Amino acid sequence: MKSPIPALPTLRNCAALGLAVLLGACSSMQPPRFHTLMPAPASTTPTIAPAGPLAWEVLPVTIPAQVDQPQWVVRTIDGSLAVLEQERWIAPLGEEIRAAVADRLTRTLGAPAPPLESGKVWQVRIDVQRFDSVPGREARLEATWTLSPNVGAAMALRCHGDFVQQISTGGYAALASGHQQGVARLAESITRTLRALSAGQSATCEA
Repeated sequence: MKSPIPALPTLRNCAALGLAVLLGACSSMQPPRFHTLMPAPASTTPTIAPAGPLAWEVLPVTIPAQVDQPQWVVRTIDGSLAVLEQERWIAPLGEEIRAAVADRLTRTLGAPAPPLESGKVWQVRIDVQRFDSVPGREARLEATWTLSPNVGAAMALRCHGDFVQQISTGGYAALASGHQQGVARLAESITRTLRALSAGQSATCEA
């Protein structure tokens, strides 16, 4: 007498098995971690009031298309680029840089004053050429910034800086902190030159 042939899995059983595998894969995925270039509240410093009211604004920041996405783009040891799906900026990178610079200027120059009768407002334009993230090595911000009034013939200044923060340990949190420090150094340079220009003094680029 022949042995009975084992019953083949039914379509319903196959579908249930496939769904279980899919749900297991999804549950094993870690949620994305979000980072910001804004400093932590504990790291803020008291506002230093300027000598007089100063009208200023930070214009939208331009950044390279390669890093203009929520996911982090990092440079590997061999020089290639990798996109990290789990590491993301909480806001578009250009807006993160703009907000962090404006925050630093507010705490050192005071909140932007209303335009004077002439309507003059000092405008800060930032053009980022490089925003490199190398885990375990460095965070690099290379940018050109221009300080100029929106009206009048006052002096304008165009500067360039390369801000590199060495990273040794700490993983991605340390890398985000390195970029925070780089943006803070950029804002400090802008603050020094903006103070001099608004006071009618000669100013030089400092990085």
